[in-house]
Amino acid sequence: MVIRRVRYECRKTGRNVYPLDGILDLPSGEVTVSVAKRALRLATRMSFVDLQEELVAQHDVHLSDAMLDELMQKAGGVAEQDRRSATDELLSLSRGVQREDRVPVALSGPLPKRLYVSCDGVMYRTRYREPDAMEPDKNRLVFQEMKAGTVFWQGQDGRWHKRVMGCRETPERFGLSLWGLAASCGMLQAEEVIFISDGGTWCTTVAETYFKDAIRILDWYHLSEHVWEAGRELYTDEQAAKRWVEDCLDHLHDSSGIGLLRHLQRCRARRPSTDQEILDRLIGYLEPRVAITDYVDYRGLGYVIGSGMMESTCKQLVSQRLKGTGMQWSESGALAMTALIAHRINGTWDRFWCSRPLQRIA
Repeated sequence: MVIRRVRYECRKTGRNVYPLDGILDLPSGEVTVSVAKRALRLATRMSFVDLQEELVAQHDVHLSDAMLDELMQKAGGVAEQDRRSATDELLSLSRGVQREDRVPVALSGPLPKRLYVSCDGVMYRTRYREPDAMEPDKNRLVFQEMKAGTVFWQGQDGRWHKRVMGCRETPERFGLSLWGLAASCGMLQAEEVIFISDGGTWCTTVAETYFKDAIRILDWYHLSEHVWEAGRELYTDEQAAKRWVEDCLDHLHDSSGIGLLRHLQRCRARRPSTDQEILDRLIGYLEPRVAITDYVDYRGLGYVIGSGMMESTCKQLVSQRLKGTGMQWSESGALAMTALIAHRINGTWDRFWCSRPLQRIA
């Protein structure tokens, strides 16, 4: 359908106005909802350069970088604001029944009996600069962390499902947003809830604040990385380091975290003081987290003990799109793109566009 409409241009500002748009409830600007929806879905998977080629090849549509960025900022900004508004609403409610009743289950079909929740952070390049501490007369690129969360479960047919979210808010607000996502996936009805993450401070804050009743698991691979780091510090020879690490991981596999801790303490007693300092750092990391490293029991119960699903979420939600070669992002742009990617991954893309995001931003 072709709609011919009168355009008025302000002589002072150069702004264009289409009076018919308001009458027909069309979004402001020069791009229809249909084109914007298709273009931005492609934009969640590829750079604007590749996207522009695809738009010409598939739809014979030419959109500039500025127009694509404007569409992303508008639609993605609405998606991010929707998430913030939902978090604000949950914050306004007291813990317990009031808050739990406000989050309806959004899944169709049988609810998961065992639900996993996980979170992590991903660094990406921004457009911002700050003075270099080593060379004050020069500026260096600023990196920022996008917090990412995922809720995943295994269906009755054996297939894995997940829902994701990302933001750059405080651990408290991020945690509540993740809690809302988990509740919408049936967390409050699940027989078991498992929270798996690395041992980072903010991840611990999220777990202890919003998932206190969940079974907590320290990601096996993250702990293994700490063991490898210590091994490479203790041995300059890679093969010697590998043998030591594999011996440690055998103790971890057979006797859980407490077995590894005792093994490290025995190793420390036989080492010179320089090696003891290295082992002290590893012991200092493991000891306060021993309670969440009972891997023998976890495996026996069939729990996931690694962060593969979280790693794939970080890649899909942030790394693939925000960490491309030469890419640098503004704060609003990174948040807008992440919010749009989350809708695509979660299968809520069409539902989001039914909410008329481009009209809501006008």
